[in-house]
Amino acid sequence: MTQKIIELLEKYGPMLSGKAAHLLEKEYSLSNSAARQILSRAKVPVRKISALSFENRQKFLYLEEQYETPIYHENLLSAIRSSSHINWIYICAFYSQNGYVSKNILPALVSAPTENLKRHKLHSRVIADLQTCHIIEEYSETYWKLSDWAMGTHPANFNRAVGLEAVKKQIAHDFSKWAANINLIGYQTAKMLPDHAEFAHFQWGLTAPSYVTPLYKYSGEKPGFVIADIFFGQNATPEDAAFYLDKLATIRSFKNLPAFLPVFLVGHLEQETLQLLKENKVIVGIIENIFDKKYTTLLGEVVRIFTNASAIVSKNPEELKALFSEITRADGRYNDMIGDMFELVVGYYYHCIGCQILEIRKKIQNPETRKKNEIDVFAIRDGRIYIVECKAMNSTVDIKFVDHWLSENIGRIREWLRMKYPQYENTTFQLWSLGGFTVDARDKLNKASRETKKYKIEFYDKKEILEMAKSRKVQPVVDILQHIHPPLEKINTGTK
Repeated sequence: MTQKIIELLEKYGPMLSGKAAHLLEKEYSLSNSAARQILSRAKVPVRKISALSFENRQKFLYLEEQYETPIYHENLLSAIRSSSHINWIYICAFYSQNGYVSKNILPALVSAPTENLKRHKLHSRVIADLQTCHIIEEYSETYWKLSDWAMGTHPANFNRAVGLEAVKKQIAHDFSKWAANINLIGYQTAKMLPDHAEFAHFQWGLTAPSYVTPLYKYSGEKPGFVIADIFFGQNATPEDAAFYLDKLATIRSFKNLPAFLPVFLVGHLEQETLQLLKENKVIVGIIENIFDKKYTTLLGEVVRIFTNASAIVSKNPEELKALFSEITRADGRYNDMIGDMFELVVGYYYHCIGCQILEIRKKIQNPETRKKNEIDVFAIRDGRIYIVECKAMNSTVDIKFVDHWLSENIGRIREWLRMKYPQYENTTFQLWSLGGFTVDARDKLNKASRETKKYKIEFYDKKEILEMAKSRKVQPVVDILQHIHPPLEKINTGTK
């Protein structure tokens, strides 16, 4: 009996069990029950994927020799798109982000709950299943990556993904301020990207209590909620909005849920998508209409500069300087985005002081161990290699991070340097932290700096970075860092 299935899989390639049953009926004149009995009893070399959920409890069938081949990948992706809606939603989230999504933001871009919910697979379970099937992989401690084969014709670009997330966080921040200013939501009550903004078991781009009629419930003195998701970077298709509409469709069936106002914030969208959102009674917040064209142009420029970070810093630094100037004039509005751009700020500093080679977010892999790392800023200057780790978080760098940086990161990068740059004997590892360092972290770094002889270790907090920029007369870096709260005393380099 297994031989019949083998013949079908050899002829048509891997397929869902429903299609296999239909072909068994058609090509071997079997009844439906006989076809399904054959499928249930199939043995090696026939294999099936059990981790992924498909409609009508179907399984994806393949031969052992077909595993991870191009036809396996092509047919699996097609099967997911046609018959595994939740997994396709996840793949679309990665497509919209050029193949990379940070772990804390992904739950807001998909439609699986983050808390237990009947008849729904948890986000953590979906992630585990996609990993098991090699559809996604862990790119770093903070990012997931869609496997190369699943990207198809969609361009993969980590830098653009980081830029898109920076912009989405900025949109969430600015929308919360706009909504608070018109009293739609409570002042400083919004939860938003990149934090966990939960409502009704799901994560959203923004949630905030609202005390206005008709959302506010007078009888129980309970607020309603504004729940928003954000899509930016490409023309939103109906497929792109599906994750949001799926979440809404689920929570609208809940009893005793507070009243809520659904908002979909979007840069550009197709007419069909607009119509679909309106039919589902969603407020469509076109970003240019809420703010203005200058705002959306600036966000688009941020994404473009992130996308081409190394080339722009090295060859067209004036573009970066102009962006810094625009952000600086906003008087603190873009504080969070400045943090996301910190690698660009550091790269610009190194360009200004002179470098032979300069790269931003350089991805490396040891060819022997296959271990991967990312270097925030890689520079070669006067015969010395500079490896810069950039920490833009508001909190201080602690001893745990410093221990890992000294023992793991530096070790892996040195192994890579010995293979790729054996001609350079001098290396400096730097740690730049806008949030500064805890006392024990600073003590550890001081000790390592004193005792390490084979390479240099240097570390700088915000005040020290500003002093360096002042001494090197890199005024754009001084200006932009002074606009990150809490502000430091004004420093001027004496240059324009």
